[in-house]
Amino acid sequence: MSAAGAARREGTELAGDDPARLATVSLETAARGGRPPACAIVDASVHVRPRSQAEFRAYLPRLWKTRRLPSGDGYYYPNPAGNHLRETYSDAGPPGSDPDLLHRHLITDGGVDRVVLHPLTLGLLPDIDLLGAVCSATNAWLADTWLGPTHDRFHGTIRVAPGDPVAAVAEIERWAAHPGFVQVGVPMQSLQPYGKRQFWPVWEAAAAHGLPVCVHADAETGVEHAPTPAGYLHTHFGHAAVAPFMFVNHLTSLMTEGVLDHLPGLRVVFADGGFDLLGPMMWRLDKDYRAMRVDMPWMTRLPSEYLAEQVRFVAHRMDGPDDAAVAGEWLSMVDADRLLVYGSNYPNWDFLPPGLVYPDAAAEARERILHGNATRLYELDRGETA
Repeated sequence: MSAAGAARREGTELAGDDPARLATVSLETAARGGRPPACAIVDASVHVRPRSQAEFRAYLPRLWKTRRLPSGDGYYYPNPAGNHLRETYSDAGPPGSDPDLLHRHLITDGGVDRVVLHPLTLGLLPDIDLLGAVCSATNAWLADTWLGPTHDRFHGTIRVAPGDPVAAVAEIERWAAHPGFVQVGVPMQSLQPYGKRQFWPVWEAAAAHGLPVCVHADAETGVEHAPTPAGYLHTHFGHAAVAPFMFVNHLTSLMTEGVLDHLPGLRVVFADGGFDLLGPMMWRLDKDYRAMRVDMPWMTRLPSEYLAEQVRFVAHRMDGPDDAAVAGEWLSMVDADRLLVYGSNYPNWDFLPPGLVYPDAAAEARERILHGNATRLYELDRGETA
């Protein structure tokens, strides 16, 4: 086997699917239709990974270098048509592992101005010390590989394991001053909702450094709960339809258990779909809050009133109505122009190109979703001014 073939084989072990066997969707197909934006674009959700486990292990402490790690793609529900865009495979490694290729796809060809990189880790490993080491190595690898001066349009996510608050806070303190990191990343999967008191030190550390906390489903399946409260679904389609519901549990907990009142400067970003569930959820919470607020003396406002200042969602290809006539009314009903930030989900199969982000919305609303909201959230204009 050639060196290139060997590299490709090693890469596809991390990628979890074989581009020669699976009919993954192409960039051209994913981007068909829509309307090119007339503004600068910030892509707030791009997933990157090492070229190989050998590249990643170089950043692990000596104690963990010889430990066997999950592959990074142990999903319960892989997409039967392939998990990644066809063009993102290369001989250099799996999808999302080549900075130059990603730059060409998103920035040179795709018209994106800034990219927020969000590497995934390995789920909820039962060995919390190993998971902490994986998060720490991920951050060091990201800083070295993607956040150097040659890639000045890339911004990073500090990965932490909230189940070990001491280690998570230490990791935030380690990287918060690095100019390349703009947020803290935690998995959607958790054994407790994120409003619980054991997690507060992590949110306090993020808020103290002005870093948003981004919640996204992680790349592996470890010891987390079943994907629905009733157990396991049978198909990828069933899982994809209900998985975004998980944000409801965390957001409700953050509100009702007092985190957002305790930390008015904390900003939380839900980055894996489900925004179209927000309207009904808020209607119900607002209605019930009026009758039950005696349970929550620390909660000083209607649940919906926390959103504008402290909560954001990343736009997702599967969210919202397809009918343009309905989409405009829906966007205004849920304050999408204030709460949404654009994210492509590159290099995944549900890639959302900028041209398909609510093309019939008003120009001002579209500019805020594609550029303004993320620029303010991550304070990207501060770096431009400097």
